[in-house]
Amino acid sequence: MKLTRVNFAAAPFFFVEREKIMEEMKRMTLEEIAAAIGISRTTIYKVLAGKGNVSEKTRSTVMEALETYHYVQNKNARNLAMNRQYTIGYVGFRSKSANYFSPKVRKGIARAVKEFGDDGLNVLIAEFDVEKPWQQTEAVERMLAQGVRDFVLAFSDEQIIEAILKQLKQEGCRVVLLSRDLGKKHENYYVGVDYYKSGQLSAELLGKMLLCRGKIFIPVTAEYRDNQDIQARLAGFLEKLKEYPGCEVLPVVHGLVEGEKVYGEIVSCIGREPDLSGIFDLTYRLDMTAKALRDCGRRDIKLVGFDLFAEIEKDIEDATIDAVVYQDLSKQAYLGIKILFEEMCDGMVHEKKNFYSKLEIIMSGNLCYFREEE
Repeated sequence: MKLTRVNFAAAPFFFVEREKIMEEMKRMTLEEIAAAIGISRTTIYKVLAGKGNVSEKTRSTVMEALETYHYVQNKNARNLAMNRQYTIGYVGFRSKSANYFSPKVRKGIARAVKEFGDDGLNVLIAEFDVEKPWQQTEAVERMLAQGVRDFVLAFSDEQIIEAILKQLKQEGCRVVLLSRDLGKKHENYYVGVDYYKSGQLSAELLGKMLLCRGKIFIPVTAEYRDNQDIQARLAGFLEKLKEYPGCEVLPVVHGLVEGEKVYGEIVSCIGREPDLSGIFDLTYRLDMTAKALRDCGRRDIKLVGFDLFAEIEKDIEDATIDAVVYQDLSKQAYLGIKILFEEMCDGMVHEKKNFYSKLEIIMSGNLCYFREEE
């Protein structure tokens, strides 16, 4: 597997007077200021960011102290002066069924490096085939050997990632799990969506589209067995649909891998169930489900799925796909890198561990706001 060092932005030359460098290095750190005023560093960061629940009295005390001790946020000058580099390793996967995942994640990483590259951020990228999850272990071990101690990980196999996390914990590493979570089984950061809620939202959409009645078919990817996100989506959907008693869920079909199998299963279901009213697609091949509806002349069947990729944009535009529940993978990847960089560079430890992306609904009427830029 090729391990790639990503240099999206080259730092320009800076000419800084030695006196200014020494002045910057002599300023009190936030740790020192926190100790001097008896207020936690986390609270000070909240004040600096203008976020969080901080009383006006505390905010005033912090601002006064920052002014008294001449504190200035200037990572760029400080890191250039001290020649600091901050390296984060991203180990993610490539999937034929979800081929949009890798490009969107890389886009988010590129954004982070562009924003923080001049402050010393470097990102190493390794991607493994989703069918060969053991390659993730190999990639992490290579990065550890190179001295990397901060990781953003997108995994495909739960057992393998648990072993990796155990090793990284022993090494004292910081970790962000991207897009897929392990629930309460870990103490690392998680950046992604609440999949159970995404399933509930899908059920609400479909239930209301069908006016609370009709037969619903749910085709499911072969990854269901090992993918707790798909499991959570399905569980959320089935639980929420109980609020629409007139809707009948047909037997769920699992194990659908290739696009042709998805297509064939949808065509077969339409043949068996001529009064089929709705489909909730959990296959990662929503494009093939839409194609089956078009070819069978059954665009009257309401179709709801998840995620947005180029192959389905025209199907959303002409309402063959009625709606998708969307998560911004690019923004998630950017946030994962940003969280680690802020902790590495500034010691900004976030109190919360789960960073849930907002769930958005895309339909033909608002697709134009979500199309990929050329």
